[in-house]
Amino acid sequence: MIFTPYSDESKVINMIRRFRNEDYALVRMTFYKVANNRGDRRFSIEKLKRKMENGEINEGDLLYISIFRQANGIPRIYIINLTHNIPTENDLLHAIGVDAITDLLYQIKPRLQEIVNGGFFDNAKGYGPIAPKDVGDTLEALLGINTNNRIDADYNGLIEIKSKGGSRTLDTLFTLRPQFEGTRVAEYEPSDRNRVSAFARIYGYDSDAHPGYNSLYITIGSAEAPQNNHGFYLHVNDEGRQVNIVCRNPITGKPEIAAYWSFDALRQQLYLKHPSTLWVKAESREVNGMVQFKYHEIEFSRAPQFTTFLSLIKTGVITYDWRGYITKEDRYIGKNHGNAWRIKPYAKSELFGEIEFVQF
Repeated sequence: MIFTPYSDESKVINMIRRFRNEDYALVRMTFYKVANNRGDRRFSIEKLKRKMENGEINEGDLLYISIFRQANGIPRIYIINLTHNIPTENDLLHAIGVDAITDLLYQIKPRLQEIVNGGFFDNAKGYGPIAPKDVGDTLEALLGINTNNRIDADYNGLIEIKSKGGSRTLDTLFTLRPQFEGTRVAEYEPSDRNRVSAFARIYGYDSDAHPGYNSLYITIGSAEAPQNNHGFYLHVNDEGRQVNIVCRNPITGKPEIAAYWSFDALRQQLYLKHPSTLWVKAESREVNGMVQFKYHEIEFSRAPQFTTFLSLIKTGVITYDWRGYITKEDRYIGKNHGNAWRIKPYAKSELFGEIEFVQF
């Protein structure tokens, strides 16, 4: 039997996922008797036969099976027929309620509406030239979120807030420093805490903006779409379960691994940072020296897929940015502007499965 949902069944799944986001299983129903005496062990759900006899479940129906925790913390299984006798949204809310992410989204929606309808807001940092992070910092301030560099989602660890001014610029997913053990960087710098700086020193180029320093401002994509002219590209090593930054050794000319991430580390950070995400577009203007932002068009996504994350690296849709400069020798003095994994805006729907516009 085909477990893949048909289009009408997918719509019901999407409705459920607006309220609950726990893991789930899909089962396409078959009913038959085993002909031999011994029989086979089968998966059985209490009262399922009775529901079939009552016409609540039919052969070929697709069932959505998941678990939610009741107010007392006790888990409870629930089954929804995606093909027949489909519950309404009110039925779902009454029977299983909403998960923590949906509940938090409902709580902040009124404030989001005020922000969207509020026109232009002053830059939270005050007067001064605009910086790329200002649009996000101002939105977080308007939402009452303390600006920080927390490793999980911005809002109670449940909802990440992403805001940007340009529609064509890449969307930032998360920051995660690579590992360097066994690389030329590790040979050069014994202290792990200094290896990000050492990377820019070894592989950087003479800085025009900072004489006497090495700069490294590059976007690193797949080998087929490296997106830089410095010889760097990303390689997904499925067998070794790691993503490598590969470059050519300046002496031998042979490819070498300059840095890497394990699959486990990338998966953990992706899920930790994006249990759900609000993607907010904004425009800016300057009035008497004060930069102001107007926020509009909010999208909402949940539950990224790590396998898709890797496939998008392979196709060059997800890339890694290295941004910073450092002294050429002796003590490390310079600046790292936040190296990050980024995605092309149109591909967010692939990574997150579905993105919906927030309606007010």
